[in-house]
Amino acid sequence: MLGAAMAPAPKLYSQPGSHPCAAVEAALSLKAIEYERVNLLPLTPILVGMLRYGSRRVPGMRVGSERVAGSRAIMRRLDELVPEPPLYPPPGSPRRAEVLEAERWGDEVFQSVPRRIIDVAFLRRPAAMETYAGDSKLPLPVGLLRPTLPLTARLMARWNGASDAAAQADVRALGGHLDRIDAWIADGLLGQAEPNARALIEKRLAAGLTRYFPPMAGEVEAGVLPAQWFEDGAGS
Repeated sequence: MLGAAMAPAPKLYSQPGSHPCAAVEAALSLKAIEYERVNLLPLTPILVGMLRYGSRRVPGMRVGSERVAGSRAIMRRLDELVPEPPLYPPPGSPRRAEVLEAERWGDEVFQSVPRRIIDVAFLRRPAAMETYAGDSKLPLPVGLLRPTLPLTARLMARWNGASDAAAQADVRALGGHLDRIDAWIADGLLGQAEPNARALIEKRLAAGLTRYFPPMAGEVEAGVLPAQWFEDGAGS
């Protein structure tokens, strides 16, 4: 198989619970590309990411000496490395521009919404961060990281611009975001038998998109975020 024969195997720099990293892993699986996953601790990409793969955020990838940063760039590089099955409609296809726009919106707009919401949940319940490690092999045992979780939560929130006000605004805007995703699904842009590069995970019609991904670890118990935030935010 072409993917299995690729040498050297790509090295994916990732973090447990990261949805962009999960999207890249789904693409690697779809193309049957063997790869090595390197799990980074929270905030460590700020310190080592530029050196290893050219960004202070995950995901990042190394293919030999080549560095590729960000899920969009990685998706395009994977299509170059292993063209079949493609992640994007072919150039000149009527749907290509629409898929690229959905990808841009998911990366630049929607991606930060769950990130800010979960960061605020971690501020309120730092211990929940531990559940997102799942069975991932981290550089340090989770037990040693436990005392640092409150500080890590504060630093992550600052890095991502997360606050109660920002998260509450994100929750209120969530209905509109989901309407857009549902419309793309209804139009056939997302949710087909063969996934394209931006399979977004959420509820309503978008719940069916979770079939492209393995179950992700991590849970924040009910009640950590105020219930009133969701009264006007989740939409119908």
